[in-house]
Amino acid sequence: MDENRFDNDENIGEEDYGKTQEMDSIQLPKLSEVEHHGITPREEFTEMNSADDMSKTLLMDSMSGELPAEDYPPAENPVHRRKRKHKKKQINHTRTMGQIFLGVLLSVGALALGVMAAVNVIGGMRDITGLAKPNKQTDFEINASMGVNEIVDNLHAAGVIDMPELMKTYMKLTKQESGFLNGMYTLSSNMSYNDLLATLKTEKTYSQTVDVAIPEGLTAAQIGKLLEENFVCRAVDFETCYKEKINKYDFEEGIEADPNRLNMLEGYIFPDTYQFYVIDDMKKYPNFDTKKYAERVAEKMFSHFEEQITRSMRSRMSELGLTLDETIRLASLIQWEGYDEENMAMISSVFHNRLNDPETYPQLQSDTTDTYIDEVIKPATNSSNKEKMQAVTDAYDTYKCEGLPAGAICNPGLDAINAALYPADTDYYYFVASNSGEFFWARTLEGHEENVAYVSQLDMEENGQ
Repeated sequence: MDENRFDNDENIGEEDYGKTQEMDSIQLPKLSEVEHHGITPREEFTEMNSADDMSKTLLMDSMSGELPAEDYPPAENPVHRRKRKHKKKQINHTRTMGQIFLGVLLSVGALALGVMAAVNVIGGMRDITGLAKPNKQTDFEINASMGVNEIVDNLHAAGVIDMPELMKTYMKLTKQESGFLNGMYTLSSNMSYNDLLATLKTEKTYSQTVDVAIPEGLTAAQIGKLLEENFVCRAVDFETCYKEKINKYDFEEGIEADPNRLNMLEGYIFPDTYQFYVIDDMKKYPNFDTKKYAERVAEKMFSHFEEQITRSMRSRMSELGLTLDETIRLASLIQWEGYDEENMAMISSVFHNRLNDPETYPQLQSDTTDTYIDEVIKPATNSSNKEKMQAVTDAYDTYKCEGLPAGAICNPGLDAINAALYPADTDYYYFVASNSGEFFWARTLEGHEENVAYVSQLDMEENGQ
């Protein structure tokens, strides 16, 4: 008890004193009285009661003289929990800002990618369909050396398409990577992929035609030149059609595989008047590829030749002991030596007489083969093939080779072919013709030499010498 409290007893009234005694009677026990517990009543209450038992805690607070229970939060450690809440708010704030920033970046990136994808999709559809593209026309060429990738890249370079890789993928997916035809095409930049591919795989057609007369006795090279002059096909493209056998016709079976034969199908281009299409692109493009057109032209002529050779002709060849190819080679000599049916039959008789007596007359000795050598074989000779072409020359020179030349020297007509099959009945082995076309025949070499001297004098007189 506080001793000072009694110093003022005299000032305390009787009523107040009674109250004081009542308060003393309810004073908390001293520390010594609770030493056996080892903890204070507050601690004991706290230990014995959980935070959930609020009634006991409030009672203890009132007994201890502390603040009312409503001033305390129900948490087990109010101060610590308030700090932890404050820290959590800071962490959440940082994370929220990062998430917002990341979200903004992702949104912007997605938007950019979406825009780019949309642009690419629109551009791709525009390129595939050709819609909304400018109508720009351009000439486009495909040649035999070009592959699919080069064709597509060239379309891009020419401004026909905008996305070459897209077109390559489109062609792969739609299985349209083959079938391109060589040639010159007029394309437009607003054509769809399908239209472009269809155009490049469709042979261009022409409507204008021309009649070309092929005279008897022309060489294959001369016929090619004539075709080119009429814009039917290029001579160099036509040449590929007669250099080697094409193994498409029955007459080819009888052609001997002679390595010294210059043009395998020389002699089988039948002379006649033909109607062909005019290839207008040849007028604009000198190097325009006309291989397809040349093949059709040659096949038309070869088919016509095969139609001319009748069964009776083949039967007559068998009677004479000749093959079709030998008949044509002989007819080509007759074609260049004669000029009408009568003298052709006489010329044929001389050649037949020699062929039937090879021991006495091993060579036919026709000057016409000299002309073929000069006009056809020599122009095809160069430093790299000189040795080979010399062998070819010897195989065509009827003053060196035995019997018929290795190949025909021109393309004979029906008159010459019939003359080869039906020669006149003579015993001549020689003949000579003047510049005026007059023929002189001889049975012996001496008689022939006299005729040659006489013809030479005639020619000199005609020339005023």
